[in-house]
Amino acid sequence: MEQNPMQNQMNDDEIDLFELWATLVDGKMLIIGCSIIFALLATAAAFLMTPKYEAKVTASFAGQEKSGGSLLAGQFELAGVSLGGSSDSSANYAYLTSRGFIEKFITENQLLPVLFASNWDEEAKRWKAPPAWKFWQEGDSEPSLWNAYSLFSEKILSVSQDKKTSIITLTVQWKDREQAVAWANGLMKAANETLRQRTIEETQRSLDYLNQELAKTSVVDVQNTIFKVMENQIKTMMMANTQDEFAFKVIDPAMPVDENAYVKPKRPLIIALGFMGGLFLGVVVVFIRKAFKNHKNQAMQLQANPSENNV
Repeated sequence: MEQNPMQNQMNDDEIDLFELWATLVDGKMLIIGCSIIFALLATAAAFLMTPKYEAKVTASFAGQEKSGGSLLAGQFELAGVSLGGSSDSSANYAYLTSRGFIEKFITENQLLPVLFASNWDEEAKRWKAPPAWKFWQEGDSEPSLWNAYSLFSEKILSVSQDKKTSIITLTVQWKDREQAVAWANGLMKAANETLRQRTIEETQRSLDYLNQELAKTSVVDVQNTIFKVMENQIKTMMMANTQDEFAFKVIDPAMPVDENAYVKPKRPLIIALGFMGGLFLGVVVVFIRKAFKNHKNQAMQLQANPSENNV
C-alpha cells in the first residue's frame, strides 16, 4: 500500500526533529561545558571592569526677556544693529555640547592628564614616550584637545532636553563618582558664567553704539526710540551682572551616589550574555561535530562498498 506524500513529509519531519534532539542530548556535556566556561569568563570580565558612575544636573532655561522688546529689536535688527543681551534658549542649549566650550573646560581644569591617565607619568609630571611598536610616532604621546573633546563628548558627557517641559538634564559618566559630580556642576556653572560674560560684552557694545547714534540725531522720535532700547539694554546688563544663573537655572544639582550605585558595567546582563553565547557556541559545535561524523561514516561506507558508487 502506497503512503500519502504528505504523510511521508510529516514522517521525515518527525525523524529530523528526533535526530536533532538526539544530537543535542548526545552533546549535552559539551554544551553545558561551553555555557559554564563562557559564563565564568563573562563573570570575571564583569568584575574586572572599572565601574562608572553617573552625576546628573537638572536645569531649566532662565526666564529672560529679549532686550528692547520684540518690536524695537526687530526695527533695529532690520537697520543692521545687533542688540546684545537677548536670551536664545536654542543657542544656549547647543553651547553646552559645543566643541569650544568643552575644550575650554578641559583646558581650564587641566583634564588631559586625567582623561588620558595611561599616557601620563604622574611622578615625572610629563607625558610618557610612545611604546616601541609605535615607531611612526615621534616625541611624547600627548593627546590633542581634539582627542580630549572626542572622548569627553562621546563617552563622558551627554545633554538632553525634555520637549514638553524644556527641562535640561546634563549627565556625566566617569569612574570617579566625586569627580563626576564636580564636572557636572562645574560644566553648568562654567556655561552660565561664559554666557553671562558674553551677554555683558554684547550689551555694552550695543549701548556704546546707541550712544553714538544718539549723539548724531536731533530727531525727537528717533531719540525717544533709542532711549527705550537703551533702557532695556541697561536692564539686561543689570540682570547679567546680578544673576549667576543667567542662562540656566539649576533645579537639582549633581550629588555623589553610593559606591555600589554604578551604572556600568551591567554585571547580570554581561553574565547572562556570556552564558547564552556559550550555549549557542556549544550547540553549533555539537552540530558541526555531528555533520563531520556523518560525512566520515558515509565515506567509510563508500570505501567498504565500492560497487554501490559505480552503480
